Amino acid sequence: MKNIFEKHFFGAGWLNTWRPYFLIFIIGFLLYAQTLSFDFTYFDDNSLILEKQEILQDFKNVGQLFSADVFFSGSKFYYRPLLNLSFMIDAQLGGESLFFYHFSNILMHLFCVALLFCLLKKISGKSALSFFLSLVFLVHPVLTQAVAWLPGRNDSLLTIFILLSFISFLNFLNHPRLKSYIAYLVFLFFALLSKETAVFLPVLVIFYFWFVNRGKINFYDKSLLILGSLATGFIWFLMRSFALGREPVNYFSAIFGIINNLPAVLLGIGKLIFPFNLSVLPVLADSTLFYGVITLVILILALYFSRHKRNNYLVFGLIWFIFFLLPSFIRLNTLSDFLEHRLYLPFIGFLIMLIEIDYLKNLDFTKKKVKIGAFIILIIFSALTWCHSHKFNNRLTFWISAAKSSPHSPLAQRNLGAMYYLDGQLDLAEIYYLKAIVLNPNEEMVHNNLGLIYLDQGNYFQAESEFNKELAVYPTYDKALFNLGLLRFKTGNFEAAKDLWQKTLEINPGYYEADLRLHNLEKTLR
Repeated sequence: MKNIFEKHFFGAGWLNTWRPYFLIFIIGFLLYAQTLSFDFTYFDDNSLILEKQEILQDFKNVGQLFSADVFFSGSKFYYRPLLNLSFMIDAQLGGESLFFYHFSNILMHLFCVALLFCLLKKISGKSALSFFLSLVFLVHPVLTQAVAWLPGRNDSLLTIFILLSFISFLNFLNHPRLKSYIAYLVFLFFALLSKETAVFLPVLVIFYFWFVNRGKINFYDKSLLILGSLATGFIWFLMRSFALGREPVNYFSAIFGIINNLPAVLLGIGKLIFPFNLSVLPVLADSTLFYGVITLVILILALYFSRHKRNNYLVFGLIWFIFFLLPSFIRLNTLSDFLEHRLYLPFIGFLIMLIEIDYLKNLDFTKKKVKIGAFIILIIFSALTWCHSHKFNNRLTFWISAAKSSPHSPLAQRNLGAMYYLDGQLDLAEIYYLKAIVLNPNEEMVHNNLGLIYLDQGNYFQAESEFNKELAVYPTYDKALFNLGLLRFKTGNFEAAKDLWQKTLEINPGYYEADLRLHNLEKTLR
């Protein structure tokens, strides 16, 4: 029976049929099927999905997705309408049920792996090695967050369009046809609407046809690609400017953020080969760069002794890795995190570099020892992914894991306190809020949240002190203003409460509870 199966399924040329894609689907779905029952983690998914159901469940609101930032907030930086559109489609299918959201995350990951297999075959010409590396990508633990955490789909969605665009570009190089050219531009446009990082794709394209595929494309076709890319980018820029405005960009701050967080490159590289220091919210203070140093040394030595490496492809893979990784180090705030799903797209550049190692190029996957070794690697990575994905099961599990793996993260301590507060465990909530303050005395929302605990306990003096501490650092924080107004109301100072709720609405006109309480108070005062 085994020989019959091997003959018919794994027969000669099977990697050039539908069979490898079938295996990708089966393996990936079995690995991530458990996530279909996962709940919210309350790490952006509540803001993007739970609090936006009124918008997402009505397809008539689709225009709003393209005329606002991704959070429908005042941040005015993240323009990612296709991410919200994907959530809207899931909302049409299942409403507030998270089954379809998680199902979509799995499908996007599987589609990415299928596209990656196509790309690696085109670049390496080695189907067996390309399939093995695609399976490594499929089950790799460092990519768990892109699948198990709902907002993590932003990187798989981006990768889908980047790969579709780049494969279309390669097709255009081989056979310059209008349909390939249009496909390249259309998918580039979709990538830009998914995540800002896509602006680096045209740079990679230019590098590829100038240095990798030198002399195989004429001046006219080069000009078409460059001008088409510029035109597509300009249209995206106009849409983004219309939706978010043209607030000046602090380039110095962006560059400083990248330089300041450069050690995280080693952190990421280490996790690609030795994914044992995983965290749902990694910070440098609680991470080790040891694995990164070891990986870098092994990679350099392996490439140095590879006599048949193609240096142009090696440099191309490195540029892919760096260009798609460094933008994730830009910080709009003081939050210092290096979320693992941001390695999703850069990982492909790393795989392109690995292909140039002679040892890997010369692997004969028809040999039993090679098959067993590949199988062991895939099993180990799958087991790590299976265990790591459980950390995204629900909000309390997620933040307990974050606080445990990143004890120096004030955000992790703060949000674990918030989860305990939501569950009514006020004593535990207070403990973790105080831990966050020790790490960062000005940690946003912590004093406000402590104030809520003391307000619930009837300790009005201490509650007022905490609200005032919050407003001293963040004077426009709408929730702190509202809560201080609530305290004034409970202590009988109605005019002060009215004034604070009016200020709350000036800052956030959409603060429904403040509007309702102000309306009821005004009726009472009449």
